[in-house]
Amino acid sequence: MKKQVEKRDAAGAVGAQARTRKSAATRERIMAAATELMLEHGGTGFQIGEVSERCGMSKGSLYYYFADKGALVQAIFDRSMDGLVADVEAAVAHAPSASASILGLVEAVARAVRPGSALTLALAHGIWDVEHEVLPHIKEHLDRIIAVLEAQLERAKGEGIVRPGANSHLVAVAIIGAFAITEYAGEVVDENDDPEAFVHGVLDVVFHGIGADGQH
Repeated sequence: MKKQVEKRDAAGAVGAQARTRKSAATRERIMAAATELMLEHGGTGFQIGEVSERCGMSKGSLYYYFADKGALVQAIFDRSMDGLVADVEAAVAHAPSASASILGLVEAVARAVRPGSALTLALAHGIWDVEHEVLPHIKEHLDRIIAVLEAQLERAKGEGIVRPGANSHLVAVAIIGAFAITEYAGEVVDENDDPEAFVHGVLDVVFHGIGADGQH
Protein backbone atom coordinates (compact mmCIF):
# COMPACT_ATOMS: atom_id res chain seq x y z
CA MET A 1 0.00 0.00 0.00
CA LYS A 2 2.81 2.36 0.96
CA LYS A 3 4.64 1.66 -2.32
CA GLN A 4 1.48 2.37 -4.31
CA VAL A 5 1.10 5.72 -2.56
CA GLU A 6 4.74 6.55 -3.23
CA LYS A 7 4.31 5.68 -6.92
CA ARG A 8 1.22 7.88 -7.16
CA ASP A 9 3.05 10.74 -5.44
CA ALA A 10 6.03 10.36 -7.79
CA ALA A 11 3.77 10.28 -10.84
CA GLY A 12 1.96 13.36 -9.56
CA ALA A 13 5.22 15.23 -9.08
CA VAL A 14 6.39 14.38 -12.60
CA GLY A 15 3.05 15.51 -14.01
CA ALA A 16 3.20 18.78 -12.08
CA GLN A 17 6.70 19.49 -13.38
CA ALA A 18 5.60 18.83 -16.95
CA ARG A 19 2.63 21.19 -16.54
CA THR A 20 4.88 23.85 -15.05
CA ARG A 21 7.30 23.62 -17.99
CA LYS A 22 4.43 23.79 -20.47
CA SER A 23 2.94 26.79 -18.67
CA ALA A 24 6.30 28.57 -18.66
CA ALA A 25 6.75 27.88 -22.38
CA THR A 26 3.29 29.27 -23.11
CA ARG A 27 4.02 32.42 -21.10
CA GLU A 28 7.22 32.87 -23.08
CA ARG A 29 5.34 32.47 -26.36
CA ILE A 30 2.77 35.08 -25.31
CA MET A 31 5.43 37.55 -24.17
CA ALA A 32 7.41 37.06 -27.39
CA ALA A 33 4.30 37.73 -29.50
CA ALA A 34 3.43 40.85 -27.47
CA THR A 35 7.00 42.14 -27.79
CA GLU A 36 6.87 41.69 -31.58
CA LEU A 37 3.60 43.64 -31.70
CA MET A 38 5.04 46.43 -29.56
CA LEU A 39 7.94 46.83 -31.96
CA GLU A 40 5.60 46.74 -34.97
CA HIS A 41 3.26 49.32 -33.42
CA GLY A 42 6.08 51.46 -32.07
CA GLY A 43 4.56 51.29 -28.62
CA THR A 44 2.00 49.43 -26.55
CA GLY A 45 -0.96 50.30 -28.74
CA PHE A 46 -1.64 46.70 -29.71
CA GLN A 47 -4.81 44.81 -28.85
CA ILE A 48 -4.84 41.71 -26.68
CA GLY A 49 -6.73 39.96 -29.48
CA GLU A 50 -3.73 40.46 -31.77
CA VAL A 51 -1.55 38.64 -29.26
CA SER A 52 -3.93 35.70 -28.91
CA GLU A 53 -4.29 35.44 -32.69
CA ARG A 54 -0.53 35.45 -33.18
CA CYS A 55 -0.16 32.75 -30.55
CA GLY A 56 -2.95 30.65 -32.02
CA MET A 57 -4.96 30.66 -28.80
CA SER A 58 -8.21 32.12 -27.55
CA LYS A 59 -8.28 35.35 -25.53
CA GLY A 60 -9.77 33.37 -22.67
CA SER A 61 -6.77 31.06 -22.62
CA LEU A 62 -4.40 34.01 -22.75
CA TYR A 63 -6.10 35.59 -19.74
CA TYR A 64 -5.29 32.44 -17.80
CA TYR A 65 -1.62 33.48 -17.97
CA PHE A 66 -1.99 37.28 -17.78
CA ALA A 67 -4.88 39.06 -16.09
CA ASP A 68 -4.94 41.84 -18.69
CA LYS A 69 -2.83 43.74 -21.20
CA GLY A 70 -1.21 45.82 -18.47
CA ALA A 71 -0.01 42.73 -16.63
CA LEU A 72 1.45 41.36 -19.87
CA VAL A 73 3.32 44.58 -20.69
CA GLN A 74 4.57 44.84 -17.13
CA ALA A 75 5.91 41.28 -17.24
CA ILE A 76 7.83 42.07 -20.44
CA PHE A 77 9.46 45.19 -19.03
CA ASP A 78 10.15 43.66 -15.63
CA ARG A 79 12.05 40.80 -17.22
CA SER A 80 13.97 43.14 -19.51
CA MET A 81 14.95 45.37 -16.61
CA ASP A 82 15.89 42.41 -14.41
CA GLY A 83 18.23 41.22 -17.15
CA LEU A 84 19.73 44.68 -17.56
CA VAL A 85 20.42 45.08 -13.84
CA ALA A 86 22.06 41.63 -13.77
CA ASP A 87 24.26 42.54 -16.77
CA VAL A 88 25.25 45.85 -15.16
CA GLU A 89 26.18 44.23 -11.87
CA ALA A 90 28.15 41.50 -13.65
CA ALA A 91 30.08 44.09 -15.68
CA VAL A 92 31.03 45.96 -12.52
CA ALA A 93 31.90 42.84 -10.54
CA HIS A 94 34.49 41.68 -13.09
CA ALA A 95 36.04 45.07 -13.92
CA PRO A 96 39.67 45.58 -12.83
CA SER A 97 39.37 49.38 -12.65
CA ALA A 98 36.81 52.17 -12.39
CA SER A 99 37.23 53.12 -16.05
CA ALA A 100 36.70 49.52 -17.18
CA SER A 101 33.72 49.24 -14.85
CA ILE A 102 32.08 52.40 -16.16
CA LEU A 103 32.68 51.36 -19.79
CA GLY A 104 31.28 47.87 -19.18
CA LEU A 105 28.24 49.25 -17.37
CA VAL A 106 27.45 51.78 -20.09
CA GLU A 107 27.90 49.16 -22.82
CA ALA A 108 25.41 46.89 -21.02
CA VAL A 109 22.89 49.74 -20.91
CA ALA A 110 23.50 50.54 -24.58
CA ARG A 111 22.82 46.93 -25.60
CA ALA A 112 19.57 46.87 -23.64
CA VAL A 113 18.18 50.14 -25.01
CA ARG A 114 19.25 49.75 -28.62
CA PRO A 115 16.90 51.51 -31.07
CA GLY A 116 13.62 49.66 -31.49
CA SER A 117 13.96 47.54 -28.37
CA ALA A 118 11.08 47.12 -25.95
CA LEU A 119 12.92 49.08 -23.26
CA THR A 120 13.61 51.96 -25.62
CA LEU A 121 9.93 52.19 -26.44
CA ALA A 122 9.07 52.25 -22.75
CA LEU A 123 11.63 54.90 -21.84
CA ALA A 124 11.12 57.11 -24.88
CA HIS A 125 7.33 57.11 -25.06
CA GLY A 126 6.17 56.08 -21.62
CA ILE A 127 3.49 53.52 -20.95
CA TRP A 128 0.41 55.67 -21.07
CA ASP A 129 -2.05 53.27 -22.62
CA VAL A 130 -1.93 50.37 -20.20
CA GLU A 131 -3.81 50.01 -16.95
CA HIS A 132 -0.92 49.04 -14.72
CA GLU A 133 1.69 51.52 -13.50
CA VAL A 134 4.62 50.12 -15.43
CA LEU A 135 6.90 53.16 -15.34
CA PRO A 136 7.38 53.07 -11.54
CA HIS A 137 8.66 49.50 -11.89
CA ILE A 138 11.12 50.61 -14.55
CA LYS A 139 12.19 53.54 -12.36
CA GLU A 140 13.05 51.18 -9.50
CA HIS A 141 15.47 49.32 -11.74
CA LEU A 142 16.92 52.50 -13.21
CA ASP A 143 17.50 53.85 -9.70
CA ARG A 144 19.53 50.72 -8.98
CA ILE A 145 21.62 51.15 -12.14
CA ILE A 146 22.19 54.83 -11.40
CA ALA A 147 23.31 53.95 -7.86
CA VAL A 148 25.82 51.40 -9.22
CA LEU A 149 27.18 53.91 -11.74
CA GLU A 150 27.40 56.60 -9.08
CA ALA A 151 29.46 54.27 -6.88
CA GLN A 152 31.84 53.61 -9.79
CA LEU A 153 32.23 57.33 -10.42
CA GLU A 154 33.16 57.75 -6.77
CA ARG A 155 35.63 54.92 -7.21
CA ALA A 156 37.03 56.75 -10.23
CA LYS A 157 37.74 59.79 -8.05
CA GLY A 158 40.01 57.61 -5.96
CA GLU A 159 41.79 56.49 -9.13
CA GLY A 160 42.31 60.09 -10.20
CA ILE A 161 40.19 60.05 -13.37
CA VAL A 162 37.22 62.07 -12.04
CA ARG A 163 37.46 65.45 -10.32
CA PRO A 164 36.98 65.14 -6.52
CA GLY A 165 34.28 67.80 -6.52
CA ALA A 166 32.20 66.30 -9.35
CA ASN A 167 28.58 65.49 -8.52
CA SER A 168 28.62 61.73 -9.14
CA HIS A 169 24.86 61.34 -8.80
CA LEU A 170 24.12 64.07 -11.34
CA VAL A 171 26.67 62.62 -13.78
CA ALA A 172 25.21 59.11 -13.39
CA VAL A 173 21.70 60.40 -14.06
CA ALA A 174 22.92 62.29 -17.13
CA ILE A 175 24.70 59.24 -18.56
CA ILE A 176 21.77 56.88 -18.08
CA GLY A 177 19.41 59.58 -19.36
CA ALA A 178 21.39 59.79 -22.59
CA PHE A 179 20.66 56.14 -23.28
CA ALA A 180 17.05 56.40 -22.18
CA ILE A 181 16.35 58.55 -25.25
CA THR A 182 18.51 56.79 -27.83
CA GLU A 183 15.50 56.53 -30.13
CA TYR A 184 15.89 60.25 -30.76
CA ALA A 185 19.65 60.13 -31.36
CA GLY A 186 19.31 59.35 -35.08
CA GLU A 187 21.85 57.58 -37.23
CA VAL A 188 24.60 57.61 -34.61
CA VAL A 189 22.86 54.74 -32.82
CA ASP A 190 21.30 53.08 -35.84
CA GLU A 191 21.34 49.30 -35.43
CA ASN A 192 23.39 49.00 -38.64
CA ASP A 193 26.15 51.14 -37.19
CA ASP A 194 28.66 50.34 -34.49
CA PRO A 195 26.80 50.77 -31.18
CA GLU A 196 30.09 51.40 -29.40
CA ALA A 197 30.33 54.75 -31.19
CA PHE A 198 27.44 56.13 -29.17
CA VAL A 199 28.86 54.69 -25.94
CA HIS A 200 32.26 56.26 -26.46
CA GLY A 201 30.68 59.49 -27.69
CA VAL A 202 28.67 59.90 -24.50
CA LEU A 203 31.63 59.03 -22.27
CA ASP A 204 33.87 61.41 -24.22
CA VAL A 205 31.47 64.26 -23.46
CA VAL A 206 31.29 63.24 -19.81
CA PHE A 207 35.03 62.99 -19.25
CA HIS A 208 36.25 65.74 -21.58
CA GLY A 209 33.31 68.12 -21.83
CA ILE A 210 32.35 70.27 -24.81
CA GLY A 211 33.94 73.58 -23.88
CA ALA A 212 36.96 74.89 -25.77
CA ASP A 213 40.34 74.59 -24.05
CA GLY A 214 40.76 77.26 -21.42
CA GLN A 215 37.08 78.24 -21.57
CA HIS A 216 35.74 75.96 -18.83
